[in-house]
Amino acid sequence: MIHVENMSFQYPSGQHMVFDSVSINITSGHIYGLLGKNGVGKSTLFRLISGINELKKGAITTLGMNPFDRDPNLLARLFLIPEDMAFPDLSIRKFAQYYGAFYPNYDPAALEQYLEKFDVPNHVVSKMSLGQRKKAMISFALSLNTDILLMDEPTNGLDIPSKRIFRSCLADLDMSNRLMMISTHQVRDLEELIDAVIIVDDRHISLSATFASLLQQYHFGELNDDMDIVYEERIGGRRCGVSRLRSEDKPDKTIDMELLFNAAVSGTITGEIV
Repeated sequence: MIHVENMSFQYPSGQHMVFDSVSINITSGHIYGLLGKNGVGKSTLFRLISGINELKKGAITTLGMNPFDRDPNLLARLFLIPEDMAFPDLSIRKFAQYYGAFYPNYDPAALEQYLEKFDVPNHVVSKMSLGQRKKAMISFALSLNTDILLMDEPTNGLDIPSKRIFRSCLADLDMSNRLMMISTHQVRDLEELIDAVIIVDDRHISLSATFASLLQQYHFGELNDDMDIVYEERIGGRRCGVSRLRSEDKPDKTIDMELLFNAAVSGTITGEIV
């Protein structure tokens, strides 16, 4: 769905390169977690994929099209929720009535269901709290049924019950022909939801992998001397980290996202693993 080849990008006023010769394939059928430290370019990657920022070196194709052409056929199949956004002085239902018309798969009945689940009031969105604005925009985005949905820090501002509802809504989606990418610093919010990960670090994609492939190759958790250890740290006096599975080892069922992230940025698990 998204193909990036030799992408380099720097903002005109920037003093450093955001991305340097990055290549990656991002495929349908997955909910990706997009992880990285502050300022490494997660939001920039979303803006490049969406065609908001123009690429000067390298190439990106999104759904087979150049996103910087801003083709309506592409824009109707992709939606980006930025970390925060300005709203006109409209209720979310009025907003959806006007803007949903640009998306052929928009489902007004689904919007009502999501708004009810999140308990979003029918107030002017610009006057709502951050958490209420997030819930309103998530409801609208999910009701569009786009092929690609990009969410930048969607759980920021959500209370604990709303985070649970958010995970429940995403878990019910049919992702077989769709792609979702969620940027977050709150990895614990997504551990049970995402099934693939992209980790950005120091101008590059440090790791791109599906969880299925990682679980076939690595153990995440407590370590002992008999293991083939690739990354280790101390947590509360315990030896924890990542080790390569041997033929006799039973694969884990889950991945510790913090251990995976730390191993990736340390350079011990890198590349594209599919």
